[in-house]
Parts: sequence; C-alpha cells; structure tokens
Amino acid sequence: MDKKIRVAIYIRVSTEQQAKFGDSLREQKETLENYVKNRKDMELISTYIDDGISGQKLQRDEFQRLLSDVESNQIDMILFTKLDRWFRNLRHYLNTQEILEKHNVAWKAVTQEFYDTSTPIGRTIIAQMMSFGELEAQMTSDRIKAVFENKTKKGEVTSGKVPLGYSIKDKKLVINDDAEMVKDLFNFYLSNGTMRQTVYYLEDRYKIKRDYQSVKSMLTNKKYIGEHKGNLNYCPSIIDKEIFEEVQNRLSNNVKHNTHRTFIFSGLVKCSVCDASFSGNTRRYKKKKPNADGIFEVTESKNYRCSKHRANINSCFNKKIVTEKNLEKYLLENLKNEMFETEAKRNLNKKRTPSVDNTKSITRKLVRLKDAYLNEVITLEEYKKDKLSLDAQLDKQIKENESVKINKFTSADIDWNFLKNYSDLTESDKRELWRMIIKKITVDDKGNLTIFFI
Repeated sequence: MDKKIRVAIYIRVSTEQQAKFGDSLREQKETLENYVKNRKDMELISTYIDDGISGQKLQRDEFQRLLSDVESNQIDMILFTKLDRWFRNLRHYLNTQEILEKHNVAWKAVTQEFYDTSTPIGRTIIAQMMSFGELEAQMTSDRIKAVFENKTKKGEVTSGKVPLGYSIKDKKLVINDDAEMVKDLFNFYLSNGTMRQTVYYLEDRYKIKRDYQSVKSMLTNKKYIGEHKGNLNYCPSIIDKEIFEEVQNRLSNNVKHNTHRTFIFSGLVKCSVCDASFSGNTRRYKKKKPNADGIFEVTESKNYRCSKHRANINSCFNKKIVTEKNLEKYLLENLKNEMFETEAKRNLNKKRTPSVDNTKSITRKLVRLKDAYLNEVITLEEYKKDKLSLDAQLDKQIKENESVKINKFTSADIDWNFLKNYSDLTESDKRELWRMIIKKITVDDKGNLTIFFI
C-alpha cells in the first residue's frame, strides 16, 4: 500500500464578522475535513486555527506552529479553503513558500483548486493573485485610516485600548476613578525626578506593574491634557497643561535630582507603612566647633526618607530618616547572618509546599476551549477572554517551572571577602554590588530594617 500524504489543515478568520457571516472557523473546518475524508491517499495530521488575525500579519501563533512542524518534516501538504485564508501579503507568501519548497511541502486551496504549487505556471498565477490581494488589503487599510481620522476629529475612540484614568462611554473617553492615580503619578515624577523610582512607585503603591517604556509613554500621552492627533479638544483633561509640560521638559532634558551625587541605595529602600520608595536627599550643616584655622567646616549627609511623607502625599506618618552611612554599617555587620536565616526559611518552605506543575492541565483547557468555540457553544469574545486568561496562567506556570530549574542566588555564590575591601570600592561599584544581592530594604516608623534578598 502506498504511503499516505500527511495533511495539515490551516484555518483563519480575521474578524468576528467573518466568523458570523460566512467563512467561519466551523465552516472552514468542515469543508477541509470532508475534503480529506474523500481522499483515500490523505491522512490528517493536525489542525491549525488562527482567529481574529489579519492575513497581512506573519506572526500568527498557529501559523508559526505549522511552520515549525513543516521544518521538522511532519507534513507533506497543507490545505485551506481559499487563498486569502493563507496570505494577503506577497512578501510573506514568498518567504514562506521558500520554506515549504525546501521541505517538499505542497499546498492547496480546496475551493480554488486551480491554484497548484506543483507547477511553474501555477506558482506564477498564485504570485500574481497574491499581488492583487495585497493591493486590496492596502486599499482597505487606507480607507480604515480615513475613518479613524474622522473619528478622531469628532473626539471618538478608534480602539478599545484606553489610557489609565479613562473609560469609554458613547464612543468617547470619560474620566473614571483612576484619574487620581494618574495625577499622583505625575506629581510623584515631578517631586522625585527619576523614571526608575516612578516605575517602582506605581508597582509598590498601586500594584500596577509596568516597564520603563510603558510608564514613559504614559507620562508623554497628550490625551491626559485632552489632545490627540491635532484635536485640541479630543477628551476631558486629567492633568493641568503646565504640569504636563514641566514633565515633558524634565523627560526631554533627562533632568534628575542630585545628578552630581550617587545615592547607593536609591530605589532599594521602601517604606513598610505605605509601600512607597524612600527618596534620597543631601543635608549640609556646619560643624559645631571650628577647625584649627577658626573655620566652621561644612559637611554633607546623604539621607533617605519616605517620599509620601516628604512630598506630603497621602500624609504617610513614617517620618523616619535613614542615613546612608548608618545603612551601610548595618548591612556590613548583619548581611551574612540575615542571608543565612533567609535561606533556611526558603529551604523549610520548599519542603512544606512542593511546587505543582499545571502545564498539561492548562493546555487541555485551551484545547477544550477551542472546541467549544468551534462548536458555537461560546462566542468569539468569550473565547478570546478565556484564552487570554489561560495563556497568562500557562506563561506563569512555565516561568515557575523555569525558576525551579535555575538555582537561586545564594550565600555560597558570594565571595565574602568583599566585606573587607568594601571601603576601597567607588560609590557606583557599591551601588551595583548591593543590587546584585538585595531586592529591597524596608524601614518602619521606628527605624527597624528588613532585608529582602534576590
């Protein structure tokens, strides 16, 4: 008996409308599966489904998985319903076709069987059709841009993604309760002057974790002063224009407080009362007694204090001031013992709470979710929402699995001789050194310190 052709089915819809009105996932799946059943020389290997994704995009999850299986020589032929389900971008098509030809993989549009990749004429016709398809997609894109420009002039939103502090009502942005958080963040940046501390503050105070670039984009978003793409009255403003412009000036000039000084523990010291960062400042004072020449010398002291109390935001009652000199002394004297104690607690917790790998369980849920959508048990919006949640759980589980495999940074990795040579290090070296070992140091209102190691 001749060896059967190993077939992969590829299905794609770009919008919910396509899913509802013709060319739906279910219709494509039934058409393709019936095609394989009626061919005795074919064997279905796997089905690949991309929903809500444009054919202009090459980075489609299931499409990338399909290519991976092609490169591992698991597939002989790919089937899809129509050519535009495969690609609408000529360059992407040609690059992919090169991969398929390298692994002797053919493809066919089962409702347009005159497209044949096995002959030079067929490939030429396909390339021409792809050119027309790409042109149509680009023209559609231009029409969409014109629609968006018109919506912007009317003050209407053009996507479901909105800045923090706003919600959508009647197609327009309206201010919600998070607006106070936005004001607080702008004021914090002005009072502290560093992006690093602003990122930490957003996470510590409001439990919102965003990277440096996301927070910078937020601070530069003109929607907060009511402007967007030339429309000066696009939406109600949250931030005063003067404050917004001051923030832009500071960002563009990269202005930082005390730029001529290095605060060794900047960003590491946190308030245990309100979770805010302790900000660094320098105090200058004269000595009480003059020197031999009768001059009262001026000395400096680097200090750390809760930014919420210092800026009088939310009136944090933690008034404790920690000097850099005393903090260094405490760490040098207690670091080794505290690290050993932390490791002992970690090892004890590992024995009590063994980690559970839920990867397979989550993967099975994703498969069942996709089946529920294909069988029209749930809507596309419900599918997307639940898939997003499961993908996040899977990503978290994978990271947890990786962290188990990787040995944590321990006291055995440290050359403790650095304690003897610490005074010879530059301030910048000291700053980097502590960040290699310590995640954060909390200070309560009585001055008690707690060290959290990486």
